[in-house]
Amino acid sequence: GLLACAQARKHAGPSGRVIAIVPHASNEGAQLLLRERLVDRLIEADARDARTINSLVKDALPELADLTVNCVNVPGTELSSILCTKERGTVYFFSMSTSFTAAALGAEGVGKDVTMIVGNGYAKGHADIALQTLRDHPAIHSYFHRRFGSRSVSPGEST
Repeated sequence: GLLACAQARKHAGPSGRVIAIVPHASNEGAQLLLRERLVDRLIEADARDARTINSLVKDALPELADLTVNCVNVPGTELSSILCTKERGTVYFFSMSTSFTAAALGAEGVGKDVTMIVGNGYAKGHADIALQTLRDHPAIHSYFHRRFGSRSVSPGEST
């Protein structure tokens, strides 16, 4: 979500709005988004609760989102993504936990005409974009390094 928000901020421009839905606004990643001004607003909520998400997003963005990127790692968030996207908007599902049956039937069930895109893990130039985003945002790079970086292991030392 951090890299997605950084790219959203870049492409939305000064007049665009970027909103992130997070389970805990106090966690380090969420606070980084605010501190680095990568989002205009954090919404703290359970992304599986479609009614609450819809209400909170409407409060923050009455016209709803042109583009919604779903990159969570929990199932059951499809309808939330659809409801917070405006008519004829786009929902980009980039999560292995997405149920495309739930997404298709959910959109039909609520009468929402949105374009749904499935991320497949590869897009031409994606690695270069990700690395450049890390270069452009040292705070994100530092966060990932602290969270996922490996430490050096001396020969013969067990890991």
